[in-house]
Amino acid sequence: MNDPFKKYKDLYRDIIFGYSEFRLESNKNKIFVKHLNELETGESERKFNEFLYTATESGLKTEEESVAFLIAEGAWSEKEEQQIKELTDKLSQLHLTKSKLLIKSQLALIQEEIEPIEKELTVLNYERQESMGMTAETFANKKISELTLQRSMFKDRELKELYYTEEEFDYLGHEEVNECLGIYTEMISEKFQGDEIKRVAVSPFFMNAYIICDDNVYNFFGRPILTLTNFQLALMSQAKYLKNLMSNHKSPPEDFQATPDKIIEWYELQSKSSEAMRDMENKGEGGGKSVFGATRDELSSMETNDEKSMNLSEEIEKHGGEMNFDEILKMHGM
Repeated sequence: MNDPFKKYKDLYRDIIFGYSEFRLESNKNKIFVKHLNELETGESERKFNEFLYTATESGLKTEEESVAFLIAEGAWSEKEEQQIKELTDKLSQLHLTKSKLLIKSQLALIQEEIEPIEKELTVLNYERQESMGMTAETFANKKISELTLQRSMFKDRELKELYYTEEEFDYLGHEEVNECLGIYTEMISEKFQGDEIKRVAVSPFFMNAYIICDDNVYNFFGRPILTLTNFQLALMSQAKYLKNLMSNHKSPPEDFQATPDKIIEWYELQSKSSEAMRDMENKGEGGGKSVFGATRDELSSMETNDEKSMNLSEEIEKHGGEMNFDEILKMHGM
């Protein structure tokens, strides 16, 4: 039987050591990709401004100037620019709404609304970028990507010997650069994408160790915060958040302990439910509560120690299969 936590043990190891290990397809050599820290990220941002200045001094237009030129030439339109802004704003609002929802069926419905907007926005942004071609920002981002690759890749686990010197990297062929870019992209966009670090944080093998350190980052890593990688900081942040949820809500039943996602679902559902209940109480909405569309598991996770959520279908069954409107109101204490 596959262990759903094994993958996250491997990610945990990478986070603790501060690097991820890969093998180059071209020569089968191992390569160790360093995880950046906040200071190194800040240095990249400073370098970006330098590259941006160099690009504009060389005559490249900025993105804003390129869009204005395209509109003037009729190759792009104000309407398309406004459409991108409106879709971006709408998407942001939908994601905010989604973050406050409790029930899977409700989440599924809003996700159905989000997906076509994301696709439309992706197409528009791609067409916009293709029309603009190389801008000062595009050039600066390309240079930052190359610099990050060169400074992140090492021959050894101790991260002492760079895989390529700056001069060697400058003379790499297109295919070699793309191979390095593919490895780095795999690390960022696959290994540590989305909620992967949160799944590490909620795993028992990590949380048992974190609880002992008493929320003290130095006790856990033995190093100042500024020296920690961005992934290590993210792990500590998620751990503190999840530990707080675990301390203030009841433990999940056995069927919710099988995977990291189920554990996260359990505690976040309880947290959102508590917020919703507090809002109802602040509005003076007392009495029993039911949540339409909730599954039995979702209702169970919303129950507090002194309150049971009501399943409307079960209540109707108890009344012989029928309930009038007055009886439903009475069930809710109205």
